[in-house]
Amino acid sequence: MPRTRVSGSLTLVDGDEVKSVDVTIPAAQMLALFATPRTLVQAPGAGYALVFVGAVAFLDFAAAAYAGIAAGEDLSVKYTDASGLEVGALEATGFLDATADALRYVPPKAVAGITPVANAALVLHMLVGEVTTGDSPLKLRVYYRRIPAVL
Repeated sequence: MPRTRVSGSLTLVDGDEVKSVDVTIPAAQMLALFATPRTLVQAPGAGYALVFVGAVAFLDFAAAAYAGIAAGEDLSVKYTDASGLEVGALEATGFLDATADALRYVPPKAVAGITPVANAALVLHMLVGEVTTGDSPLKLRVYYRRIPAVL
């Protein structure tokens, strides 16, 4: 049974609150995101699922822009791993190859509906292949909801 609590004049049920987590992905991990997706939000546990609400991505430019960005080689927020359902995407061209600090908003994928995956993490994956070179960390604030997998 979902827990409820009163906040002012609203009654909140589990999953109603948007939560956030800050994640920094160092350059070495950025260069390996195709082979090794990075966990953004840990799996919520049995009986729960995560809903991706959006993210803010900040490229903290260091000295060298990322290179080798091929067509379709974009950042993807997915459930579980590289083969998981995509729930958000960010165009890499013009962002990862920037030569100064850059900020982007990553919206949830616009589809008729997404089937949340029970007890699955949210991960960041580079589609198509690895970028080459580059030394800037990527900072993300990921917004999500934790919802019951069964009502």
